[in-house]
Amino acid sequence: MMNSFYRMTILIHLIISAAIGLTSCGESKGTPVNTTNSSDSLALVTELVNGVTPANSGMKKGPVELKGTIAQPKAGKLYLWETLGKNTNKIDSTSISNGTFTFGTKEFESGVYMIGINDNNMCPVIVNPSESICEIAFTSGKFESSLKAVNSKENEGWAQYMPQETMLLKQIKDARVAGHKNKTMKAEYDKQAAAKETELLNLQKSLIEKYPNTFLAKILTWKQEPDKSDKGKYWDNVDFTDESIMRSKVLPDRIESYMRTFSGGKDDGFYSCIDLLVTKAKGNDRVLEFTLNQMLTGFYESGLENICAYIADNYIFGDSCGDADFSAVIKSTAESIQNLGVGKTPPNISMSAMSGSNFDLYQACAKNKYTLVMFWSSWCEHCKGEAPEVKACYDQWHTKGFEMVGVSIDNNKGAWEMAVNDRAFTFPNVCGMNLFNSKVAKDYRVSRTPAFFLLDSSNKIVLKPKGIREVQQFLAANIK
Repeated sequence: MMNSFYRMTILIHLIISAAIGLTSCGESKGTPVNTTNSSDSLALVTELVNGVTPANSGMKKGPVELKGTIAQPKAGKLYLWETLGKNTNKIDSTSISNGTFTFGTKEFESGVYMIGINDNNMCPVIVNPSESICEIAFTSGKFESSLKAVNSKENEGWAQYMPQETMLLKQIKDARVAGHKNKTMKAEYDKQAAAKETELLNLQKSLIEKYPNTFLAKILTWKQEPDKSDKGKYWDNVDFTDESIMRSKVLPDRIESYMRTFSGGKDDGFYSCIDLLVTKAKGNDRVLEFTLNQMLTGFYESGLENICAYIADNYIFGDSCGDADFSAVIKSTAESIQNLGVGKTPPNISMSAMSGSNFDLYQACAKNKYTLVMFWSSWCEHCKGEAPEVKACYDQWHTKGFEMVGVSIDNNKGAWEMAVNDRAFTFPNVCGMNLFNSKVAKDYRVSRTPAFFLLDSSNKIVLKPKGIREVQQFLAANIK
């Protein structure tokens, strides 16, 4: 269990994260604790609508011709990613010729896919075998904001929904943040947030009715939250036997909201929520494994490793899931999270450094009392803001048995090298050159920057600080 000081640190961190967004730079968010009581949310005035029908229920698989046009660029490579929750996996590529592209006719499972030219410029699209031809267009070089359906009812509705959802969710968050900052106006801000929640629900309802029998109608149904005052009814509109729920961000988004609403930010609250959710998801082994994996990842990214241990001990390595047939993937995920805990030995880092020599983490640890692994990027504003303190920390302690390695998740060598030089980082620097998809980032389960791991001379993690000041305090107390 966490001591009271550590628990308060985590709760404050997560409350701020949920309310105003993380100050670090990353690709995903974890599972934050409850930031408002359920009474803070006014009841929605619009009834939920069910868009799940026999025509769109279950996972559909079949041939689809995926093609389209792009206003810019006229030529180059275009990539296709499949979506599994909040994770994406590159599965295909094609050439853009005179502003047109085609991935040909291939077997697809119904779900949300990503099309783009790189990880920073991609757009979610719906591919459903019920539409044998999925023809779309991008009206500008910025993919996410320019999707247009040419021959696809799924994406006709999806293109209408995405920008409005983004706008409304921002307005809801802004109102909640304002209410947290101004207690005297909290009731008024809560009304504003509830009104926007109702507007979002009305949008979902209208598109479900306008595009019946589509995958779009199904995921808009799952986005709705039936009851935010009764934990037992919260999942009533989700069919956990339908494997297509894994092909969008809906389930991890709902898990985050569920934990915020019903956990109370306490261990027992999290355990109760996890137990109920696992019971709901037991109808399908693949969906159950997916659900457990999303919770593991979310809690780990939120710093709640003791909750990860509860999931692993009870549901992955324990017998609480009975005869569920789990793959080696989730067991590997649980083991990798365990190996990144304090007192554990993380994976070695052996890479070519910017200087041209090879850097080996274990060798560096053996030569020093403490070695800090810092994940960062040239474009992370928080990393840039901490850079002077990082340099000062290294300069102060390096001659006293402290080493450091900067692990950039950049994919642009020039930007990385310029940032190292501009910030006068004289410690070893390496770069995965593939954003958060690089092997080193995945080995350390890094999904935002900065991220820190402090190791001792025996390669054991002794501290996972939130910032460089915690490192300074630790070194001052432990290096004489």
